[in-house]
Amino acid sequence: MKAPEDGTRAARGDKATRHAALTAEIATIVLHEGLGDMSVRALAAKLGTSDRMLLYYFTTREQMILTVLHEISNRLTHLLAQHSTGPRLSPGQFLTRVLSLAHEVEVAPFMQVWTDVIARGARGVQPYDSVARDVVRAWMAWIDSRLTAPPTGAQPGRAAAILSIVEGMSLLEVASPGSTAGVSTYLAGLLDPVATRSGPDDSP
Repeated sequence: MKAPEDGTRAARGDKATRHAALTAEIATIVLHEGLGDMSVRALAAKLGTSDRMLLYYFTTREQMILTVLHEISNRLTHLLAQHSTGPRLSPGQFLTRVLSLAHEVEVAPFMQVWTDVIARGARGVQPYDSVARDVVRAWMAWIDSRLTAPPTGAQPGRAAAILSIVEGMSLLEVASPGSTAGVSTYLAGLLDPVATRSGPDDSP
């Protein structure tokens, strides 16, 4: 017979395993369908379980949202790592590459989710407000890590400027698909005309 503490550890292990599985399933749903209202009842129905059971594993709706967004963030981090090799790029080259990347089938769902997170966070909607701040910081850190050093010294606004362009274009595309055609080339030309003429050779 198992000792009581062994049974407790096994139960905790089973709960952690099920928690991880539910987190992965909800993250996949969100990437396919968008954030929506993240209703516990609606998600439970899609998962074939009950809202009470979801709350057993996540405690609160807010904790469920935070856990799922963390899972999505981890997936995106691994995905971006595949596009973070090679030499650093000039702002024009990087913008061209990242906007192209954002439209790829495997990346586009992540961009749509984070654009929604940032929009909700900007309106002060909880818990997206705290997540949005972390997302913005993470994106800017990644952008900085992929840019060449500015020739005229530190330019702390470069990453924020590029992120603003990417997020703005993402919003326009959601509102009116195809409306940003040609914008990438135009803006890259303003940021880095030489790179635009010669064409970038490396992925970010």
